[in-house]
Amino acid sequence: MNKAAVLIPIITIENQLHLLFQVRSKKLKWQPGDICFPGGRVELSDISPEYTAKRETFEELGITLDQITLLGQLPKFYASLGMIIYPFVAKIEHVDKLDNLQINHDEVESVFTVPLEWFIEHSPKKATMFVGFKPDDNFPFELVPNRTANWQKKSQHDVHFYQYGDYVIWGLTAQIINCFISTININAWL
Repeated sequence: MNKAAVLIPIITIENQLHLLFQVRSKKLKWQPGDICFPGGRVELSDISPEYTAKRETFEELGITLDQITLLGQLPKFYASLGMIIYPFVAKIEHVDKLDNLQINHDEVESVFTVPLEWFIEHSPKKATMFVGFKPDDNFPFELVPNRTANWQKKSQHDVHFYQYGDYVIWGLTAQIINCFISTININAWL
């Protein structure tokens, strides 16, 4: 099974804790323009998923390993496409202005922050996503009795959405935020 790791970066702006997000480059083939945390696939050369999250944060945002203080790890998530995601929470030091980040524009279109307090005060909207299958028109129905040409539901899962201004944070990123906010005592971490 494929593995990936993400970093949930917490930065302080004007004495208020914020989560740092990135908007994926529109040049990317997979999820262009989506909002996410820094992260990516665990490579064979990575010593751990934690290292992957830190490495990807450096590659995407220019945040060095010595600026990242790991605060903890959330339970792993199983993405619907068969990937295991390892989320790590970290405080980012010495980033008082987003302009100081060295963004890799091949992967990241832009960055923004949302006050942590905002997520505590706003629950996500929820919808249901159905996963299923439908045989193609060339499927040999005569060879497989009792098979329908209609869509068949295989499974379903909740999809979370946070709308902050013009930004819509949804899917796995929103699910990770919801888990983080609902299970962690913020004051105990910081």
